[in-house]
Amino acid sequence: FTHNERLFLSAVGPRGIIPASVATLFAVELQALGRPQEAQLLAGTVFLIIFATVVLQAGLARQIADYLEVSPMRTIIVGGGRVGLSLAERLEQDGENVLLIDLDPDAVEKARKRGLTALEGDGTDADVLEQAGAGDAKTVIATTPDDDVNLLVCQLAKTTYDVESVASRVNQPDNVDAFESLGVHAIDLSMATAWSLENVLERPSLSAWMNELGRTGDVQEIEVTATDLVGKTIADLNAEIPDGVIVGLLTHRNGATEVPTGDHELREGDRVTFLGQTEAVDRAVKRFHPHD
Repeated sequence: FTHNERLFLSAVGPRGIIPASVATLFAVELQALGRPQEAQLLAGTVFLIIFATVVLQAGLARQIADYLEVSPMRTIIVGGGRVGLSLAERLEQDGENVLLIDLDPDAVEKARKRGLTALEGDGTDADVLEQAGAGDAKTVIATTPDDDVNLLVCQLAKTTYDVESVASRVNQPDNVDAFESLGVHAIDLSMATAWSLENVLERPSLSAWMNELGRTGDVQEIEVTATDLVGKTIADLNAEIPDGVIVGLLTHRNGATEVPTGDHELREGDRVTFLGQTEAVDRAVKRFHPHD
């Protein structure tokens, strides 16, 4: 832990166990001495103070984290339309710290009513991105219906804030090259739609399964950090993989990605993609990636 992280833990970490234990002990002694009112008053007062302290700490945790600069790195989404809103909700469900930016106050209000953190402002304005914490963001995603806006957002994220992962919705196929030349993960909206429709017609079972997966399941790609699993084959790990989960892909450190067989051996730095029921995927992720 860094110095600031230790300060944060000391400020908001759980406390009160020892005072509660001592208060309970003294209350029992007072009760035994025939002084039940004093015993009740002592225990009640101590537990009330503990409760108030916990509530106060919980309410100030975010402010303390921001002050000490130990807040978790967040994902910033520029564009609060249907695409941006749906993406923000899905990422929040996956445990991501998401901030949505939109110039339209109605879109911002809608996002907030759905439990999302949203900022009203122009995502192409460096001051707005600064306010959103772009300098500490791990991901910036542009989802507006305007490719010029999306390109400028991505350019700022890449060149001004050096964000590691930048992605964008691309509305016109001819603009894909412009995004990719910046190192942006470009999602061609027309191609994505065509691919989905092709799946419905040519691969209906796969399409139905993927739709169901989107509603009740999950897909997670993680780096294998459980050292006791390195060197084992996929077949060896069958007992470690919960029911309702499959290992869909295995990506090696050199970038090569393949569908693993039982003979594939996990190596340090490998990334595994799990597909399946949400709770089962979560258990698999915790087993293979127990710490950040």
